[in-house]
Amino acid sequence: MFGLDEQFSSYAAFLYGFSAADQYGDLARYRKWLAGQLALDGSLGWAGIVLRMAFPHDIKSWGLHAERSAEQERIAIATLIRTLEEFAEEAP
Repeated sequence: MFGLDEQFSSYAAFLYGFSAADQYGDLARYRKWLAGQLALDGSLGWAGIVLRMAFPHDIKSWGLHAERSAEQERIAIATLIRTLEEFAEEAP
């Protein structure tokens, strides 16, 4: 994406900022949809859920600012984009 570095946290910050314009309505729906994909309850935010999906067996990679390799960052970003596309296709 133009203007963003190759860090998942930069993509998350961009989406949080962009979503502020609609008072986080779309991100709230995205978070609920993601939680349903993993059958999660609780207050884990959408970014944390995406990271769990990207790295289901690597707890150290679940933090927004966790140290990840360049390849792991690409995986996290790809998971974010894939889930956003799936959400957009399924959401009413």
